[in-house]
Amino acid sequence: MIFKISGFGALFMVNVLVGVLSEQVRQVTQPGIHTEGPVWDHANDGLYFVDIAADRLEYYDPKTGVVHKVTLDGPVSPVLVLPGGNLAVGVGRQLRLMDWAAYNFSSIIPQITPPVVLTTVEDDKPGNRFNDGNIDSVGRIWIGTMGPEPVVGQVTPDQGSLYRITLQSPSRHVSSLPRQEHAVEVKTVLSPVSISNGLVWNHEETLMYYIDTPTRRVDVFDFNLAQGTLGTRRTAFDFAAHNVTGNPDGMTIDSDGNIWVACFGGSQIVQADPRRNALLRSVAIPASQVTSVEFGGPYVDGGDTLYVTSMRKGLSEEELVREPLAGSVFAVTGLGTCGQRSASCRT
Repeated sequence: MIFKISGFGALFMVNVLVGVLSEQVRQVTQPGIHTEGPVWDHANDGLYFVDIAADRLEYYDPKTGVVHKVTLDGPVSPVLVLPGGNLAVGVGRQLRLMDWAAYNFSSIIPQITPPVVLTTVEDDKPGNRFNDGNIDSVGRIWIGTMGPEPVVGQVTPDQGSLYRITLQSPSRHVSSLPRQEHAVEVKTVLSPVSISNGLVWNHEETLMYYIDTPTRRVDVFDFNLAQGTLGTRRTAFDFAAHNVTGNPDGMTIDSDGNIWVACFGGSQIVQADPRRNALLRSVAIPASQVTSVEFGGPYVDGGDTLYVTSMRKGLSEEELVREPLAGSVFAVTGLGTCGQRSASCRT
């Protein structure tokens, strides 16, 4: 394994051979404080992500290398792309609607247009915030919260919940939506949880994989797409059973039905087969606090780049010397697989 650290844009040759595969890890953004929640924008071929600690929503354009940023008025997480291109953005305990692309990713969009607030949750828990989520093929938002985190990695347990949020008109343009909190139906589907995290479905949407980080497991629920309901819960992949270093954070799924999980505190991402509770491989990342993963890249070309976010918040000065790129977004290529939305992969 060879890491060549030479500043922004450095290429990390990760010579982990799987057959003829040779993975490469490349830094694509400058370090942030707590980058999280990467989501590929299929309409514009770019990557949304957030910097929670900096209260920022960001957009990386891989064609130019430019990162657009907008600062909001609270911790931002997650960002989700709705049918029609609107964004659902968590800001603290609020879920807001934005169409940032319509304003050319302007940094002054908060001054240009007031926020469309869809809902606010957990008024009785002011220290909570939204953390991670996803959108099913019907357009329903599945989004969870977490409790206060007075010290990095020490979250007050059992304070969060997982919600199903249904928009009345998910594809309508932001400007045509009401600017008050009655455009959605909010349903609590799982409570309590400690750190509601990665959430993905299998290709058929008959199974939903879900992470509550302190359990150190990826669990799976039977999923009824028509009704938007969860069935039996069971373990799909167990970090402890496989001696995986770190805790499960964000997650995505590839076209083969295998999950990819960020290992917070583990300096790696892992690929697992959740149908067999089997560890397939790990890929080293030059940051210990790996936070999330998402497949991207133009899907006409395969969508086979795995974007990885990371965090530098909470690291000591000595740790930052060892991890100068902590907080960056990385691009991993050469994996021999691609995102679930791809019909085929380039290898």
